[in-house]
Amino acid sequence: MSMLPIFLAICFDARVNAPTSARAQLSILAASLLEHRVAIAMAVTMATTSACRSGGEGEDEVEGSSQSESAGSSDSTDSSATSEDSESTGEDSETGEPGFEGYDQPGPHPVGTRAFALPDPLGERDLEVQLWYPAARGVVTGDPIGDFVTTEPNAGDFASLVDAAPEPCTRKQTSSAFDVEPAAIEAPLATVVFSHCHTCTRFSSYSLAERLASHGFLVAAVDHAGNTLFDLLAGDPLPVDAATLELRFADMQRVIDELLDPSATALPPNFVGLADPDRLGVFGHSFGSVTTGKLLQDDDRVRAGVGIAAPFESPLLPGIAMANIEEPVLFLVAVEDNSITEIGNNILRSNFTSANTPAWKIEFGDAGHWSFSDICNLVEDFQPGCGEGQRQTNPAETFEYLDNELARGLAATRVAAFFAMTLRGEAEARNELEAPDPVLDVEVRE
Repeated sequence: MSMLPIFLAICFDARVNAPTSARAQLSILAASLLEHRVAIAMAVTMATTSACRSGGEGEDEVEGSSQSESAGSSDSTDSSATSEDSESTGEDSETGEPGFEGYDQPGPHPVGTRAFALPDPLGERDLEVQLWYPAARGVVTGDPIGDFVTTEPNAGDFASLVDAAPEPCTRKQTSSAFDVEPAAIEAPLATVVFSHCHTCTRFSSYSLAERLASHGFLVAAVDHAGNTLFDLLAGDPLPVDAATLELRFADMQRVIDELLDPSATALPPNFVGLADPDRLGVFGHSFGSVTTGKLLQDDDRVRAGVGIAAPFESPLLPGIAMANIEEPVLFLVAVEDNSITEIGNNILRSNFTSANTPAWKIEFGDAGHWSFSDICNLVEDFQPGCGEGQRQTNPAETFEYLDNELARGLAATRVAAFFAMTLRGEAEARNELEAPDPVLDVEVRE
C-alpha cells in the first residue's frame, strides 16, 4: 500500500495532527519515497519551461508557457475608501456593469456586504451566508473586520483574537460598508461563490470578494457549519474527510440554489434575481479548493473555478477527477506551503498538467498556505504565511514570507481577471491574468 495518502492526511492542513517540526520531517521522508517520481516530473517540467522560454520576448505563449520576469507590481489591498473615490475610476458599460479599467486596483463601485441566515428545512444544518456586492453611490466604506461576527460568545472571542493578531498578517480593516443598498445597475450580475478553508470563516478571503464586487460581481460565501474557526476554538471541528467534503459540497449547492431561486425567501428581497445563472463561478482556499473541485465536477451550473493552495484531485479525498472537470480552471500555488508541503504542491501541479484546457497555474514565490488569507496568523494554526518561516522546500533555511498585503493584492487581481474573462467574456482581462510579475510564475495550457 502506498504511504502517500497517510502522509497527505497528516500534512494536508496545518492543524491536522502534527506540529510544524513534525510536518517538516514527514515532508522530507515522504518526499524521499517519491524522489524517483518527482525527479522525472521536475526534469520534464524544466525541459518544457526551457523550451518555451527559448522563443524569446514578443512571441505568443504556447501550452505550458512560463512567465516569471517583469517590472514591479502595483497590486495592493485597499483598506478604506469613499464611494466618491471608487466611483471616479470609470464609466458604466451598456450593461450597467463597470467597463474594463484593470483589475490590479479596486473597481468603480463601492462595496457593500451583508449576512443572511439560510435555514435548513430539516432543522439540522442552518447556515450563515455573507454577500459582497456593488453598493449604491454615496456610502462610506471601511468597516472593521469585527463587524462580520455579531453574536456572543463568538463576537467577544473574535475581537480578542483580532486585537492580538499582528498586522499586516491579519487584515483588520475592510473596504466594505455593512448592510447598505446594492447599486442600481442592470441585473443579473456575474456571480462567484466562495468556500473557506478547514476551520476558517466565510470572510477568510474578503479581500478577494471585495475586489470582485468593486468590479461589478456578486460574491457569496458560507460558513461551513461544524468546520469553522469557532468550532476550532470550541475544540470539536469536523475532520478533513470525505463525509465533511460532502457536507461542504451540499452547503455550497444550497447557497447557489437560494441565489438563483426567483422565489427565494431567505435571501434579502433586493438580492432576489441579482445572481446570473449563466455566469456562475466558484473558488475556494485549502479544503475549500477541494470543495470547489467537487462543484466543478458535479454541479453543471458552475462555469469556471479557482483553487487556492490545494489540489482538486488527490489521494487524500478520492472522488474528484480532473478528467471530469471541463470548465476553465485557475490554480494558485503557495511555493513555500508548509501545510500541504511539496507533496501537496506537486499533486496540485499534476492537477494542472492533467486538466482539460484551458487551464492556468500561478505560483507565488515565498508564499505560505495562509499568505492569501485575511485571517493569516489570527490563531497559531494560521501562521504559516506571515513573517519569518522555515522553507518547506529547504527546511534548513529560514526566510521571510511574501508580504501579506502584496500576496492578497496579487491574488485578487488574478482571480478577478480570471472570472472577468471566463464569466463576462472580457478578452482583455486575460492580459492581467497572465501578466508577468517578479514574484509570480504563470503557466497556461490551452
